[in-house]
Amino acid sequence: MLGDGYNRVASLDARFKLTDNWITQAQLVGTDSEPTLGGKSTNGYQRNIQVNYTGRTVNSHSHFVETTDHFCTDLGFQNRFFKPDTSGIHNSVDLNFYPEGSSLNRWSTGFFDVYLNDNDGTRIYHQFGPNLNFNWNTTGIGFSFTDYAEILRPQDFPGIITNTRYDYETYQVNIFDNTLQTATFRASYREGRALNLVPPVGTLPYIADTSRIDLSFLWRPLDQLSINNTYFLTELENRGGGAKVFTNEIFRSNWNYQFTKELSLRFIAQYDETEAGPATRLQDDENLNFDVLLRYVINPWSAFYIGYNSNLSNFDIVEYEGERELIVANDLRQDGDQFFVKFSYLFQR
Repeated sequence: MLGDGYNRVASLDARFKLTDNWITQAQLVGTDSEPTLGGKSTNGYQRNIQVNYTGRTVNSHSHFVETTDHFCTDLGFQNRFFKPDTSGIHNSVDLNFYPEGSSLNRWSTGFFDVYLNDNDGTRIYHQFGPNLNFNWNTTGIGFSFTDYAEILRPQDFPGIITNTRYDYETYQVNIFDNTLQTATFRASYREGRALNLVPPVGTLPYIADTSRIDLSFLWRPLDQLSINNTYFLTELENRGGGAKVFTNEIFRSNWNYQFTKELSLRFIAQYDETEAGPATRLQDDENLNFDVLLRYVINPWSAFYIGYNSNLSNFDIVEYEGERELIVANDLRQDGDQFFVKFSYLFQR
């Protein structure tokens, strides 16, 4: 229940292994919702079908998704490929080559391509990105370019009176190194342009400069223990070194201890901070989250879980003239605790 309303979700999915190389997956999701303050209930559905091929030289992925206008998952997350009133397909193809008599173990090239329409057939998004990668014994480097075309409609953003197209692109380089047997380091840097969808109040979206740094360090000090630390820094600013839109930093530390083959304990701590600039309607945001999960695996399809989650943020709820309001606080306040138990079991004939 969500206040005086509700949001119900039901899903049916299947996976079929057609051959050793071909696998297909299908899912049908239905939703039934009523607004929090009451009103007319709505129904929606989403269907998606994947076809994947895995081989030594060729790997491919094709994914068709259709989502109706009133599809709603209030407690879930939907990226741009799965949002309501859209249908489309995204594909990826990668070709692998293994040169002989060379220190280079493998090099590969491929692309990722997306077409997305609304359910009236109007094109609202296109993405195309080729890539090139080189892998040696313990080191790898990759390069990619992505071109975007995004169309915002009047219903997508207040103030837009006709379908408006935005073109932008990004460049990215990735590296990894696992020379040390107990550690793996990964890094990527992306730069280019992006669409500012959170401009100041009263202004329309526009193209801005963007950059992103991703760092990851996986350390295995013991056979049973793995520690994966990641850091993300994303910046968006007006073109030509203009006013800052926002800076977002995320640090995550993931600890996993394997007591036995069946029993494991996982701990995740994540700190997230957003510093808003003058070229956005966003506010400064700070969040700290802790997650603990104990898992006992009976077989690959059956497991028992006990978990706890705690969250702190720089927001607080205050009483003002008989109403409750959400305000920005100067420090972190605990805003959620969750304890859960889950058991899943696969019955086999």
